[in-house]
Amino acid sequence: MIRRVPVGDNERVLLIRKKRFIDVLPPGEYWILTLGRHVELERHNIKSLVFTSEWADYLVKERLELVSRYFTVVETPDSQVAVVYLDGKLARVIAPGNRVLYWRGAVSVTFDLIDVRQEPAVPERLLPALARLGRESGVTFAAVDEGKRGLVFIDGRFDCELGAGTYGFWTVIATPRIEVLEMRRQTVEVSGQEILTKDKVTVRANISAVYEIVDAVRARSGVKDVNDHLYRALQIAVRQTLGKRTLEEVLAEKADIDATVSAEVRREMETYGVRMGAIALKDIILPGDIRDSLNQVVTAESRRKPT
Repeated sequence: MIRRVPVGDNERVLLIRKKRFIDVLPPGEYWILTLGRHVELERHNIKSLVFTSEWADYLVKERLELVSRYFTVVETPDSQVAVVYLDGKLARVIAPGNRVLYWRGAVSVTFDLIDVRQEPAVPERLLPALARLGRESGVTFAAVDEGKRGLVFIDGRFDCELGAGTYGFWTVIATPRIEVLEMRRQTVEVSGQEILTKDKVTVRANISAVYEIVDAVRARSGVKDVNDHLYRALQIAVRQTLGKRTLEEVLAEKADIDATVSAEVRREMETYGVRMGAIALKDIILPGDIRDSLNQVVTAESRRKPT
């Protein structure tokens, strides 16, 4: 028995006899002898571009002449991705360890292989197109504003420091993490810190400090949170300073206390890449009964003064 097999311009047909691959039929009209020959016809629309068939691996290994005639083969080793372009426009990213066959036809298929282990950062020219792919891009994106620095960690290890700009890092074989640090001047306020003076009087102190990170890598590797660490350092420095003085000395030597606190905190934070600006012991708040007594003394003294 003879069977007529028409193949359209956008079609290709795989001819299989007795479970063995025979040929790829291009557009045209064919007469196939089917009687007792167990003929199978696997029809494909090449507008779909990607060739999906159980014969794909066989063709690549055994029929290279057919593959080179009908397909563009994109194959990625374990450490590479393929950036695929259709008619010059970025359309897809193929992850490592894959093979994809594209039908040759009206659409031009080209690709670039990128070793993502050697080059974890995405080339800048690809960022806009990859951003449009979203999750399918296999990329983590990060934006670093002016006045900030980005620190990149690949699989938990520090990789590089970023200035202001937009960046992308491949996620297909490694896990990138980008932390953004503020490099401009910032202020830390420690309010209502309770301190016991040498003569056992509880006072409350308000402290203010200005600082800026000058070495982002040292700041991140040295402490988990610069702001939190500075807050604790100010608390400890003020407690140690005021705790060695009586209430009378605290009130009389406020300027000296500021200098002492500043020296201790500056030495501490400098080791973590932080430059301190002004450090001020803004207020010392006395207990209500002591404050009332002092007010009474001041009032009495003012009354004794000659008018």
